[in-house]
Formats: sequence, C-alpha cells, structure tokens
Amino acid sequence: MDLAYKIKNIFMINNGIYGAPRIKIILNNQGIVVSQSKVARIMKLFNLYSVIRIKKMYRKPKEVKKITYGPNHVNRNWSLYSKNELWVTDITYIPFNKKFAYLSVLKDANTGFIVGHEVSLKNDIDIYRKTLEKASLHRQDLSKKLIIHSDNGNQYTSIFAKRYAKKNNIIISLSRPGNSIDNGMCETFFSSLKEEWKIKLKQDEFLKLKLAIDNYIEFYNYERIMIKHKSPPAYAYLDFKLWKKILQTWLKYSYKKHFVYLTKYIYHTFEVWFFF
Repeated sequence: MDLAYKIKNIFMINNGIYGAPRIKIILNNQGIVVSQSKVARIMKLFNLYSVIRIKKMYRKPKEVKKITYGPNHVNRNWSLYSKNELWVTDITYIPFNKKFAYLSVLKDANTGFIVGHEVSLKNDIDIYRKTLEKASLHRQDLSKKLIIHSDNGNQYTSIFAKRYAKKNNIIISLSRPGNSIDNGMCETFFSSLKEEWKIKLKQDEFLKLKLAIDNYIEFYNYERIMIKHKSPPAYAYLDFKLWKKILQTWLKYSYKKHFVYLTKYIYHTFEVWFFF
C-alpha cells in the first residue's frame, strides 16, 4: 500500500487530530520505518493539517493572601511517581445551549490514563465523590499510599475529601493558591479535549454532550497515541504487554475447542486495538 495513502487513512480515521509525530509512531508500530520529517512532507503535500493545540501562556500569578490550605507534596515533579502513586484531579466547564456542564477527572500522572471521570450539571462535592468512586475500581491495593493532587477548590478542601482520604490511605496535595501551572497535567487534558473534540462538543442536549465527552475519554485512554509512551495510555496503565503474554500462554495450552476460539477472539481484539 502506498505510504501517502496510509498516512491519509490514519489522518482521516483519527478525525484529523494526529500530526506527523503520532502518525510516525503508528506507522512504526505497523513495521513501517519512516522519519517524522518525511511524514510531515507528505502531509503538507496533501494539505493534511492536524488540530493544533495552542499552548497557554502562563502569567506570573498575582499576589494572593497568605492562606495555607495544605502542603504541595508534588511541586510539579510528576516523573518521580510510578503508576497509581500520584493522581491529579480538576474540574472544567463546557458550554452548551446557553448553560454549562462540568467535567471532573482523575488522571494517573505516570501513564496519563483517565482513571475516573464524571459529567454533571452541578459543580459541587457530589461530582468529585462520583469521580472518586469510579477511579477506586482501578486501585486494588489500599495498603499503598496514593497522592491526589489538585487545586484549592472547595471539593478538594472539604470535610468529605479529608475523610475520604483518611479512610482510603490517600495523601492530599494542593497547588499553591493562584498558581494554575501547579496542576498543569489536568489543564493539558482539558485543552486536548476542547480542541480535538471541538465540533463534537457542540451539543444542545446534556445527554448528547455527556456521550461526546465519554467517547473522547474512551478514545483518549484506549486509542490516542501518547508520544511519551508511543502508545495509548491504557497500554502502560493496564499493562497490556503482560496480558498479551498471558493470552499467548492460554492459547498455547487451551485444548478445548471453545476455549481456543474465545482466546483467539480476545487476543486479536487486543492486537487490533493496541497495534501488537
């Protein structure tokens, strides 16, 4: 198959979101050796321009009253933490039909995987509670301490948040007041959502908007290539390399016919999703 055709196909399948770096990674995962500059040249030749996320210019934070909500245990040292050692959380608003919907997320700092999210018409403690409930499904071992880092919003400094943290072996970490860059990992995700899914977020009904957000998070977790890992976040967070080995072993030693068919189906599903 012609390289230009493959590049155009990848570009169209991913709704024009991917630029040359991510398309190069996909081609490399498919066994096609090609440089990023060559991919960029072909894209330019065929007028394939990806969605460009404009980097926010962070202004120097204004002086704020010296109010101490809690310690900042992270200090933007994201790389020091392994999977499920640090989650970051925030809430953003999305306009629709002259109203606002609110999206709360919890994101694993190491892999980028969105471990929990909730969409609501209210920006209250309940939206954070439901996000935590969904995220807790990904946390098997409560004996290991987990840091949850956030800004100083009411949800995160509430009595509920403190009680939940104490009960579940969680350390609360808070950004410096008036310094949004301290929680930049969530800001980056929200920016990607609003730029890459811009057209699909234009909905008149709340349920349709919620579905569009759910679809993006599924795409973000399981399909969207992260340049850091050269794979979707789920590949690192859910350790699909390990699952691949388990499935291969099961396929090798599964003698009953229906088990073999089931195993092949599961294995090839993973193979298609994650470019094995």
